[in-house]
Amino acid sequence: MPQVAIRPGTEKWPRTLLRWTITATAIFLGGCSLHRPILQEHVPGLGRFEFREPAEGMGGVVVGAPHGRTDRYSDRLARAISDRTGAGLAIAYGFRSKRISVNQPIVRSGAYSTSWNFPQRGSVFREYKKVLRRAAKGEIDLYIGVHRWGTGEADRIEVATSGLTFEEAMILKETYARIRDELVPKGQAPRLEMAIEPIERISWRVSGVKHHGVLLIAEKGLNIRLPQFFSSDSGERLYAEILSRWVGQVIVVLRENPGRLPQIQVQVTDLGRFELVESRKRFSGVVIGSPHGSYDEFTAEVVKRLSYRTGFAAVIAKGFTPTETGGTRINVNRPTEKLPYSEGREIHSRRATETYHAFKDLVFAASSGDLELYIDIHQYNTDSKIQVATVGISQREAKIIKKIYGEIRDQTLKRQSHIPVVELLIEPLDEVEIGAWAAKIEGILGQAKKSLHFELPGEKALTTSETREAYTRILAALLRESAPILASRAKTLIR
Repeated sequence: MPQVAIRPGTEKWPRTLLRWTITATAIFLGGCSLHRPILQEHVPGLGRFEFREPAEGMGGVVVGAPHGRTDRYSDRLARAISDRTGAGLAIAYGFRSKRISVNQPIVRSGAYSTSWNFPQRGSVFREYKKVLRRAAKGEIDLYIGVHRWGTGEADRIEVATSGLTFEEAMILKETYARIRDELVPKGQAPRLEMAIEPIERISWRVSGVKHHGVLLIAEKGLNIRLPQFFSSDSGERLYAEILSRWVGQVIVVLRENPGRLPQIQVQVTDLGRFELVESRKRFSGVVIGSPHGSYDEFTAEVVKRLSYRTGFAAVIAKGFTPTETGGTRINVNRPTEKLPYSEGREIHSRRATETYHAFKDLVFAASSGDLELYIDIHQYNTDSKIQVATVGISQREAKIIKKIYGEIRDQTLKRQSHIPVVELLIEPLDEVEIGAWAAKIEGILGQAKKSLHFELPGEKALTTSETREAYTRILAALLRESAPILASRAKTLIR
């Protein structure tokens, strides 16, 4: 999928554009019924993959059912969507019954053997990735994963996403509701609601798939999970039709972008991915970064939300952990890598240097000129305070930031007494344990006129969705008020 320049968008899409999408989809899908052969790939003793290539014009788009028939006929739904849209198809059979992971690797925190032949293998993600690329006829521009709820009384469809803006998710949710209401007869079938990231939080925990698996390697991805409520084949067929039509329009919205919505620029590498979110308000000189978006599990989500709430540009890196590198963490915001949890020194390497330069180049591209203020977001678990290491910040400025933070926090948590009150320490006013010296001396913090390096206490501020939401709101308000004090261009533009 070609990269698309990000343009300011609106939260509502004009009805004329919605009608345009319907027409374009109908025309586009007309030639998708041509026979495309099903091919097979076996993993001896474990299971098999079935796949087929996309129809002409649909290269890069693939529908996957990693749990096949054991996931309550998710293979049947995946086939229906592929038949209707012309997308490539990849289905895995047999692995789930052996507790073999398909759409994500075994997540590692340290060095490990990269051999595929070790006994009692726990994942066939490498093979699945190869099959997906064959089914996409190249790199994966858009992946649609199909799943079912395993247990419970879920009454909604949940969609985990990667590479989508808030505006894109809003339109996709509205489009689903319209198609559902058109096709579901009143009183004859349940009208399932849809919860879709990032505009809503979902109960489905898919961090491994997002940070290390199939949603990491696809430029844009949607993992769809349906409830197991259907009592008849007619209900199954009805929602297969609804979702097939919806996915057809998803493809048009994300590939053609007829509504000129803001889009995320994505670069996928062998070891991870970068996402660039341009400023929605055309602010320049201020960038928020998440260099450890997978390793610091919640920071990618936090930074994406901070960018949306503040209007500042953002650059997010995912991957680059021991799972992808074979044992070390590439630091991304500086040209080094290191074995996690070790006392050894950071190592300079070619791949670490290349990763850092790619990240730095995106940060400067996002700043649209001189980098006046850079904000690095991390998480840690050894203390209960927010620690802010700084570059170019005076004691007076630090005192102002600390005062603003306290006022916003107290006001925000006034009616949420169950959420922990987290203190903030900031250089040079306070001593901080995590000084981020490596990133200051030879990394991204030294590239800006002024830098703020936030370490958020995972246990107190990030563990639950409710605390993450509260502290994301607090930090967004803090950055909105602090940026005009620290960056002259932000001051001009915000006013």
